[in-house]
Amino acid sequence: MTAVIGPDFRPFYSARMAIYAARWRALMAENMIHRGSVALVLLVAVALLPACSSKSAADATPLAPPFLETPVAPRVAATSATVAKGKQVYDANCPQCHGTAGHGDGYGAPFLVPPPRDFTSGQFKFRTTASGSLPTDDDLFRTISRGANGTGMPPWKYLLSDEDRWALVDYVKTFYPRFVAATALKPMPLPEAPGRSRSADRGRQVYAKMQCEKCHGDDGRGVGPSSNAMVDSKGRHVNARDFTQPGSYRTGWTEREIIRTLETGMNGVPMPSYSGVMSKQEEYDLVAYLMSIAGPGSGNQKRQLARSMEGVGAPDRVIALREHAWKYEPSEIHVKRGEVVRIEFSTTDNGLGAGHGFALDGLDQSVFINGAMVGAPLSVTFKVDTPGRYKFYCATQCSTTELHPKMNGVLIVD
Repeated sequence: MTAVIGPDFRPFYSARMAIYAARWRALMAENMIHRGSVALVLLVAVALLPACSSKSAADATPLAPPFLETPVAPRVAATSATVAKGKQVYDANCPQCHGTAGHGDGYGAPFLVPPPRDFTSGQFKFRTTASGSLPTDDDLFRTISRGANGTGMPPWKYLLSDEDRWALVDYVKTFYPRFVAATALKPMPLPEAPGRSRSADRGRQVYAKMQCEKCHGDDGRGVGPSSNAMVDSKGRHVNARDFTQPGSYRTGWTEREIIRTLETGMNGVPMPSYSGVMSKQEEYDLVAYLMSIAGPGSGNQKRQLARSMEGVGAPDRVIALREHAWKYEPSEIHVKRGEVVRIEFSTTDNGLGAGHGFALDGLDQSVFINGAMVGAPLSVTFKVDTPGRYKFYCATQCSTTELHPKMNGVLIVD
């Protein structure tokens, strides 16, 4: 009896990358002819694959402008026509991650770390408004335009017109009814810089005073005693920011961006607002300290996720699987029907900074590993009741064609 193969997400990724590649080529032709420069094209190519690169403090020039410095284009007033236009743009570009109804449950969502935004929850992290508030229209436009560093959200300003991005803002707001009454949203004032007075040494004391190490760790790498218990508003695990990696700052690695995050907090995740909790001097000293510790990490950046099949109990068998030269060893695994299997997966390289993963065709919603790193093995437990051949492959999102095309094998269920 042949196993029934379920959704295969590789065509989705390769199709999306084909669209991006076509748009890059068109943009390259336009810039070569009209501007004589390919600098913008290079920026697009790198920015569209944020999970595939890492940057040191010495090489931390942002590929996209920081959130607060992202230009906001003029717009026309929202109408039923702009909302209808936004739906067309959304349906053509966004459901694969955010879902057709905006719940963040698209086909590719299980493989994205962090998960796509659920627009129906009203929980938006990147804002200029106070903690607990909805974002302004300008905030939504900036997020759509520049994307989010280190996530699957690309900078749509290079792929969509200003008009299309404003239409998207109008349509995305329809997913959450409270936006209708939220007509007086205003950016909160940020504390002005205290001249040239900054002290990383004082900032380290503020870091201790605010108990930042509970989540972010003593060394700032995002591995504090509370980090494993951190969840978002949906109960899903979230990672604490790794302050040693400039490229991991979602909205840009600048003093003003970090100040904005400290003031606004991040709705839907454990990061609170510190507005009024610290003095202006303490905030800027803390930022000076955070920026002083940025630099190359060790490779184990805790950007991992693994999901096991629920309710299967303890494993009957443990199988060691490893990645070597972007191939699985072993590439063929035999198990018995109904046997509870635990895969212990380790890697020998970090897959262009995104790690490597494991997923089974037909079971890839409930059994997968995303982003296993050198020195940070991950495991999954599952069982298969139907005999057959099940292809397994790399589920990590860093890819240019079919999710690391050489990384596949077969699980044979006897």
